[in-house]
Amino acid sequence: ELRADCVVSVGGGSTIGLGKAIALRTDLPQIVIPTTYAGSEATPIIGQTENGLKTTQKTLKVLPEVIIYDVNLTLSLPPRMSVTSGINAIAHAVEALYSKEANPIIDLLAQEGIKGIASALPTIVRGQSESQESESVLLEARSNALYGAWACGTCLGAVGMSLHHKLCHTLGVSLRSPPSLTNFLTKPQGGTFNLPHAETHTVILPHAIAYNTPHAVSAMAKVASSLLGGVSNASPSPSAAQGLYDLAKYLGAPYSLKELGMKEEDLEKAAEIAVKNPYPNPAPLEKERILKLLRDAWAGNRPE
Repeated sequence: ELRADCVVSVGGGSTIGLGKAIALRTDLPQIVIPTTYAGSEATPIIGQTENGLKTTQKTLKVLPEVIIYDVNLTLSLPPRMSVTSGINAIAHAVEALYSKEANPIIDLLAQEGIKGIASALPTIVRGQSESQESESVLLEARSNALYGAWACGTCLGAVGMSLHHKLCHTLGVSLRSPPSLTNFLTKPQGGTFNLPHAETHTVILPHAIAYNTPHAVSAMAKVASSLLGGVSNASPSPSAAQGLYDLAKYLGAPYSLKELGMKEEDLEKAAEIAVKNPYPNPAPLEKERILKLLRDAWAGNRPE
């Protein structure tokens, strides 16, 4: 109706996702300018929710034609949002390392992405919370975080994801996908449990890693190694799961589903959805074990 030549998306994962939804329905080219670390701009993936269940679709129709990274546009991103957005991106790289389609190139890119973000986040939080960092140091940290987000997003677009992303899609917020584009633009709806996207990734990731670690030892060793230096003022963590939990908690991010508004009585329903349709995962998908994972995440327990 507007005879638009293209879609321009300036913002985080939700904004970019909306641009992708418009592109999917109109075939318009996209110019994307990310201002968070979600990494969605680097993927041919769109997530949509209908009837309370989130589904994902992979198609080159939603892969942006142009991405513009401008570190100056990320300088005002609040510290807490910077942390949760960054850990959301790290989740893509973590699951890429134990994906059934994992390969040496993606392994290297995943480790680069984790290192870039984990090393940048403490500087970003210190700099914005206490004004202790010089402008050049902050710019470098923000630049490293954007680089890490691109690397992690590229991993997400290249290989399949597993339990962690399934749980987050079950718990999180997305936009409904009705038949009408007008309805899509004017009536956004929540996912199954309506929890905030990046914060849910931040809480779930350490517990999903702990669940899979016995069946993905080599991949988790790479994650733990890549995290070194992320928590510069804390004691080294002995595992990837504990390292990510400690990183989030140290930087002031949420670390329990309870504080995100999840009801304890809904955990069983979430576990049932998570095992409903089989999908690749290093560890066997067992409802009772996943329910324990969710209970630990709800309470904010440090992974074992």
